[in-house]
Amino acid sequence: MAGIASNPNSPRQKMINLMYLVFIAMLALNVSSEVLDGFELVETSLRTSTKNSTLRNEEVKANLDRAYRANETKVSEWYEKGVQVKDRSDDLFNYINELKLRIVQAADGKNGDVENIKQKENLEAASRVMLAPVVGEGKKLRERIDSYRAGMSDMVGDPGKIAMFETILSTKTLNKGGITAPSWETALFENMPVAAAVTLLTKLQSDIRFVEGETLSQLLTNVDIGDYRVNKIDAVVIPKSQIVSSGMPFEGRIVLAAVDSTKQPEFYVGEELLAGNTFSIGTSGVGDRQMTGKVVSDGQTYTYTADYSVTEASATIAPVLMNFLYESYANDIVVAIPGVPSGAVSASLKGAGNIRQKEGNIWTVSGLDVASDNVDVVLTASIGGRSISVSKNFKVKQLPNALPFIPYKDADGRNQKFKSGAISKRFLVESPGIGAAIDDGLLDIPYTVTGFTIRMVDNRGNVVPEISNSSNFTAQQKEIIRNMPTGTRFFISEVKALDPGGKPVTIAYSLDVLVRN
Repeated sequence: MAGIASNPNSPRQKMINLMYLVFIAMLALNVSSEVLDGFELVETSLRTSTKNSTLRNEEVKANLDRAYRANETKVSEWYEKGVQVKDRSDDLFNYINELKLRIVQAADGKNGDVENIKQKENLEAASRVMLAPVVGEGKKLRERIDSYRAGMSDMVGDPGKIAMFETILSTKTLNKGGITAPSWETALFENMPVAAAVTLLTKLQSDIRFVEGETLSQLLTNVDIGDYRVNKIDAVVIPKSQIVSSGMPFEGRIVLAAVDSTKQPEFYVGEELLAGNTFSIGTSGVGDRQMTGKVVSDGQTYTYTADYSVTEASATIAPVLMNFLYESYANDIVVAIPGVPSGAVSASLKGAGNIRQKEGNIWTVSGLDVASDNVDVVLTASIGGRSISVSKNFKVKQLPNALPFIPYKDADGRNQKFKSGAISKRFLVESPGIGAAIDDGLLDIPYTVTGFTIRMVDNRGNVVPEISNSSNFTAQQKEIIRNMPTGTRFFISEVKALDPGGKPVTIAYSLDVLVRN
């Protein structure tokens, strides 16, 4: 019987082989297609987050480069460290890219594509690449992460950031299924589906870009580029405008740069002493003019000159923020004719839309349609009994993309908006939910959030989604956040909202959140 049992072609052995295949199939079935699809969503979100972090890091590095070019002696130490940070981050990032490709090719063959994985459920490919005896890459990856984390910690020198790096790039032995794994790499890659393994590696890349950005920002802070030293004192004229219309006064202020605030200088236009530091000079005719004078302070005299031009009266039609107008938005524009009171100026539109006076020389244009491509603003007024009409064409554009954020109050009770990076769990728990707005420094346009989804990847590689059908966190979402350990990363995506015109939209960007103490 022993001989028969050992024969690979015997009926008993065939039956054993078949049972083994069934067992493997049952294991594979434990990884549902919904979970694997969830990994794809998280992978996409992580790639977007990593791309945004890379762009931010490049901007910080560019600022460091500019500071170095401006003052090599002062900045050289921090610049050289910045080059090291960039090179080490890119090296580790690219190495992880190679590991992802090898895992996918181990599952799908030599033509495997990381962005189009066919055998997402394959449980052996990650183990072969990362955990194979002698040639496995898992131990090498752990050692390189440890080396990178230590190097970045030495660069920043800040205990708070060092503790953050220890959490984000931790390679401590993990608990897997209630049992402590032999190693960090075993916990991450043993019997792990290809889709999950690739997502975990992409998360590592996102964490690396985050640490790189924090380190570069610290180096830029160390440069202290805001440290200016006064070595010259000048009298300066600050006119309201260097071009004025004939018949209108040339007005402005005279200031003494770097003056001691405890002393009050004396300001002169020509030889006339001013009551303060503001002036008004009458104009007539047209042409170039020059203003001269002096400032006397603490026994010292500082002279100045200022050039200006007097022109014929003209009209101004300009948007407050940019050189175009948005649809579905109330655009403020400046409507002004020098020498004519704002109440004597009227404006109209040539084309679809509405225009109304808001206050003074500020008018609001609304109801525009991007399909019309452009619109003319027509300005009419009467100057000295003469009627004038001036028009300006504006391009009509769609509003830029809104971005989600988490509103919270900081330790001083001030309202803040969390948009990316790390945030205290206390602030998350105290926040009512999320908001969305176009908030790019020029525009501040709130959207009304009507729903969103939270997704996180646990230590076992499972994607945990939780949906809210309003702008508020649900009770279940709050409970999930309360139970998140420090260093947990989750994503807020599929944000649904109403734009300023009340039209339902889905916000394309997701919110990348790292929980800290």
